[in-house]
Amino acid sequence: MTEIYIDKADLNMYQLKPAPPKWDFQEYIVTYLKEKDNRYLAWFLHYYEKTLNNNVQEYMRKLFMPEHFADMKQAYIAGLLKALKNYDIKQGAPFTSFKERYVEREILDYVRSMRTGFTAQSIAEYAKLRKAMAIWYKYERDYSDETLIKVAGELEETVENTKEILLGGLLNENRVDLYRQYTDDDGEECTEEAHSDGTSDTYTLFMKNELYTRLWEACEKPEYTERKMLSQRLGFCFECHSVFYIVHNDLDEYGEPKKKPIKKMMYTDIATDHEYSSANTAHNKCEKALEKLRKAINDLI
Repeated sequence: MTEIYIDKADLNMYQLKPAPPKWDFQEYIVTYLKEKDNRYLAWFLHYYEKTLNNNVQEYMRKLFMPEHFADMKQAYIAGLLKALKNYDIKQGAPFTSFKERYVEREILDYVRSMRTGFTAQSIAEYAKLRKAMAIWYKYERDYSDETLIKVAGELEETVENTKEILLGGLLNENRVDLYRQYTDDDGEECTEEAHSDGTSDTYTLFMKNELYTRLWEACEKPEYTERKMLSQRLGFCFECHSVFYIVHNDLDEYGEPKKKPIKKMMYTDIATDHEYSSANTAHNKCEKALEKLRKAINDLI
């Protein structure tokens, strides 16, 4: 993995001055849960941040994603906070071990939703896909039998499996665009970009760009988990905001993967996915996020 520079601000975002009292990690968590005082959580993060950074960088190495430290760290923290909501001191397991499955799930959710050009069902599968594509790029994307044998050898896979892995990477390299289907005057089925603009009027293009810029800014106002829940409820991509996804095993007449609408999730499913007690909780969270979004849009107008 290529080492890259990581901003010190991202590495030390939870450091406090002066340094808080130094306790055992578990003592911070127990006191936080008993006292319901956020300062104990802040103390925990102050001393745990170095380990947290190392864990995030380990995920980066596994997934061949050296450029995603800040976002992965945010996902890691989201998992840690979710684990806190479900942690029972009486179970006896230390929190630093208990949180791992929640953290990994958030990391995987981030990996699935972000625009890297690849999608996969597990961290292990995604890591192999990234590695295969990196090796193939090293050979300048040559698809000859000789090159495929070399790639398969470095990947420790059969040539046939390597071809399937590379095909999965190729099918995911393009961004998902918004399209709409319609019937023209001759009764022919047509497809076109849903937001295409054929005019070159300077003012129109300027205003369109300003609108998109402000909408993107507004969409960043809700918290990480709130944005994710909104995308699930409203049926759009968490990262790129597209309302379509690519179906890789369903090809059209030209051999291209079809694009299908992202289905909206019910509140019961959202509650289960985020481990809330009821659909009503998920509903309230989504409404809160929508209100933040409305306010952000109004503030930008």
